[in-house]
Amino acid sequence: MRQLMSHPRSFVSLSLVLGAATLIAAACGSDENEPSTGQGQLTGGAPGTAGTSPVAASGSGGAGGAPVNVAGTGGLASAGSEGNPVDVPVDQPIDEPPPAGGGAGGAPAEPPPTGTLAPNCDAPEGAVPNLAAELVVNGLEQPLYVTGVPGDDTRLIILEKTGAVRVVVDGQLQEQPFLDVSADTTTTLEMGLLGIAFHPEYATNGLFYVHFNSDGQTQGLPGASDTVIAEYQVDATNRSVANPASRRVVLTVDQPDGSVNHKGGQLSFGADGMLYLGLGDGGNRDDQGAGHNQADGNAQTLTTLLGKILRFDPNGRAVNDAYSVPAGNFAEVAGQAAALPEIWQVGVRNPWRFSFDVCNGDLYIGDVGQDALEELDFVAADATTRAVPGGLNFGWRIMEGTQCGPQPDECNDQTRANLVLPVDEYDHDTGVSVTGGYVYRGSAIPGLRGTYIYADYGIKHVLRLRVANGQVTERTEITDQINVPGGPNVANIASFGIDNAGELYVADLDGGAVYRIVQAQ
Repeated sequence: MRQLMSHPRSFVSLSLVLGAATLIAAACGSDENEPSTGQGQLTGGAPGTAGTSPVAASGSGGAGGAPVNVAGTGGLASAGSEGNPVDVPVDQPIDEPPPAGGGAGGAPAEPPPTGTLAPNCDAPEGAVPNLAAELVVNGLEQPLYVTGVPGDDTRLIILEKTGAVRVVVDGQLQEQPFLDVSADTTTTLEMGLLGIAFHPEYATNGLFYVHFNSDGQTQGLPGASDTVIAEYQVDATNRSVANPASRRVVLTVDQPDGSVNHKGGQLSFGADGMLYLGLGDGGNRDDQGAGHNQADGNAQTLTTLLGKILRFDPNGRAVNDAYSVPAGNFAEVAGQAAALPEIWQVGVRNPWRFSFDVCNGDLYIGDVGQDALEELDFVAADATTRAVPGGLNFGWRIMEGTQCGPQPDECNDQTRANLVLPVDEYDHDTGVSVTGGYVYRGSAIPGLRGTYIYADYGIKHVLRLRVANGQVTERTEITDQINVPGGPNVANIASFGIDNAGELYVADLDGGAVYRIVQAQ
């Protein structure tokens, strides 16, 4: 098992900031399982705080959080579709307009981009300098994710929690959204438009995927708060907008009735070309099997997708004519035939943000804690294939970080024997809601290369660390570099992001802005 290295706990006490406007209740020891009380909520619907966090699955659809209402049973109607989603073939080149309206009025297709930027995988050069936050764009509505566009060095994509996907072209925020799913999306507390992932071959096939919570009102979509993964294609004549008629619902996950938290968020492609999705445990305090009454909690129950990281192939059509399941998932690797085939890893409470190192494939997961600890999980990738093994168990609810979890009778030598313990953690005197980040792989700050940067949403801490041989070798708080008196004040870091060159960005949910991490002058 991976052991946790000790680290100082010299940050600002939680008691000093409980009155902050961005934090209604830090909820150390509480949870948003009873939404009618309003307790423990963050303004703006933060991505999970101590005792809260994004994911769930249950209700009237598939039993046990199994996938329900997938492609072929829902989606936007378009001309000639008879209410069925437009199924854009994966191998269809983007310079051919997609069915049902890719290009308007027969306009010529915009040529695919010819981007040349790439991450810098060289070793770091020199010491890590002081860093700073440089404003990229402001005036946004609850931005919670930022990413580059594969093969396209001119555009940057920003998600707004309320449902708009905004696009920055050559440094300028465009007035027209790239995509707007706000009419389909519920945004209460931790719900909303939570993730986006561009297909590795996006430059030629124009495909991308979004993760949002359905409002339960749109025809063809599942019930309120349910998880939806939908595929879209960029407009053939204008690569600054998507074709909304191209929507194909790939996967839905039934969420518990009344649950407003623990919805997960991250959607990412791995080096293997598979699509990875992080889902939380369902929202009930102590993971009491929200919506399914699982005796062992959702995160440790293999017949629900809640409390898991999923791995599937959206290019395939073997499951419900919507996606395929590749080899190497939990059921196969762990020898658990009863496990739902989409499950890749288990035992997470709310993996709001995870990332793969773009140079070596290593996996970092920021898993939001409950009463005691915020944790950062790490799994090294194969040095040759850059693939991360499946079949791992990160411990929740048996463990919360390196401590026994909320059911002490479940925590014994036998149940702890094969768990992956955090590579880093901090207690709730330090922070209340971890925001997982990225390993810096840019060229602008040579000394920072290979350093992972992450934060705490609730108390604004920003930290950097390096991992070698599965152990933290260096850990430094850099909050005072990102929030400089008289300079940018990054109110609440909902997410980090990375562009095609490996440069890092910060999405400030409450401040309505996106910043780039740069070397201080």
